[in-house]
Amino acid sequence: MTAGDVYRALWRHKFFIVVLTAVFVAAAWYATSQQARRYEASTLVRVQERGDTGNASLVAAQTLAETYAKIIGSGALKGDIKTFVAGCASGNPSSLKGFLPPVAPRRAQTSSPNGSLPSTTRSVRRAAAARRFRRAYTQACRAIGVTSRGLVAPRKISEVKLSGSPVQGVDLLTISARSKTPANATIAANAAPWALRAFIRRTGSGTEKVVLVKAATKPSSPVSQQLPLKIAIAVMFGLIFNGALALLLELFRDRLPEPDELGQALGRPVLATIPNLRLHDTANLAASRGAPKSVSMEQPRDGERSTQTTGPRVGPGP
Repeated sequence: MTAGDVYRALWRHKFFIVVLTAVFVAAAWYATSQQARRYEASTLVRVQERGDTGNASLVAAQTLAETYAKIIGSGALKGDIKTFVAGCASGNPSSLKGFLPPVAPRRAQTSSPNGSLPSTTRSVRRAAAARRFRRAYTQACRAIGVTSRGLVAPRKISEVKLSGSPVQGVDLLTISARSKTPANATIAANAAPWALRAFIRRTGSGTEKVVLVKAATKPSSPVSQQLPLKIAIAVMFGLIFNGALALLLELFRDRLPEPDELGQALGRPVLATIPNLRLHDTANLAASRGAPKSVSMEQPRDGERSTQTTGPRVGPGP
């Protein structure tokens, strides 16, 4: 099959290809319109090695950012995020002991009148440490926008889709969260750094730290559904698929070849072609037109066929 044969086959099935391609486009538009709107919020953090500086530290930080991006994308932090949000909503600071940095009691020094060694009071130190821990708890919960008196924690945090992407050339990591509601996306994105810090503490790595650079803000509009791109893909896929289907139908179709193909196959030129004719019986055609029968046919007799005409005789004769 030559290129000309392919072109003629596609041209003969042009309406078939166009109609099925339109069906593909309509299906893509309908599927896109039925998708739920998603909102995305992003948090920017810096991944660092404690105490290290220079190019080696930057390379190590970039490697850590790539590793943490894979961990975030796998969904390993969803449980920590849910626990952190629930702890803020409960108003109980002790529920976030694994997320907040430990607060050690400060050693208060007092001088006695007689010049003895400084003395400390355990109850005072513990109360001060509890106040500092509660202050850190309040600041952390306000940072993600969830408090016992404020916003309600999202009930379906598992529906939030998390993703991480390192910024090329620097030690920055972007953490994104997508949800059906902008509030849930913002809360999950802001809680992700705290969950990542808790994950680092559990793994026993004390040389790494995550510093918040830019907190997530509540998105005002949903993520684009990319309808023009999807329609363009549907058009391209429809043309290719339907064109291949038309060629397959043409390959298995039982039809006479074209005049030029027939001439090439027989080695003789085609002088003329006879179009499709609709033949009618003479009697039926005359009856349909309301005219009298001018010619009648009789049954053959003795192997011969005779015709009998009615009306005036035309031509020579007795």
